[in-house]
Amino acid sequence: MRAVSRRQEARARRFARPLLVHDFGAEAAGEVERRVAGEYVTVAGAVPVLRSPMSRMTLRLAVDALVLDRALPDELPRAGKLELISRFVSRWMDGQFDTAVSRWGYARRGPHLLFRRFWFSTANILDEPDGWRFRFRRGEPGLFYGVDVTRCGIVRFLVDQGPPELAPLLCQGDFRITRYLPTGVAFERTQVIAEGAPFCGFRYREAR
Repeated sequence: MRAVSRRQEARARRFARPLLVHDFGAEAAGEVERRVAGEYVTVAGAVPVLRSPMSRMTLRLAVDALVLDRALPDELPRAGKLELISRFVSRWMDGQFDTAVSRWGYARRGPHLLFRRFWFSTANILDEPDGWRFRFRRGEPGLFYGVDVTRCGIVRFLVDQGPPELAPLLCQGDFRITRYLPTGVAFERTQVIAEGAPFCGFRYREAR
């Protein structure tokens, strides 16, 4: 199994290309894309091979963002690179809902809850050191469900590969996908590991 598939690379380029063309023009964007291809080769050996479907999918975002960050023009200020990465994360997250089936399943309470519990429990059962661990919470008044992330593979990967400051940007994708939640469910995030907390706290509450 390849840690970075050709399909992953193609999707990341599709999400990044409009941003690169807008910011740098077609010719310079093409040069960044060539550098992206080279960075995937460089990074591939450091990407852990994970078995958990949730861990594999989520780590792709960290890999794609890291590769793009390394490939951006050296003369672009750091703040400019991080701003572009932030826009890339938004497009990447939207891309996970680019089919009618994914939007339908995530927006309906029964399939949503079933799918999420499968993802969390599978990651916990496999308990991969470079992956994720979760505490699933239900039963509180007004709570659809809650999740505490007690181990984050994105933070581990970016601390190891650098730069760790990318991790909080990737966490902003949590808010991007709120538009796809079931009707009447509101997302609340109390803290994240990427910003120094001991765990990430996510709550999906019944909207009042």
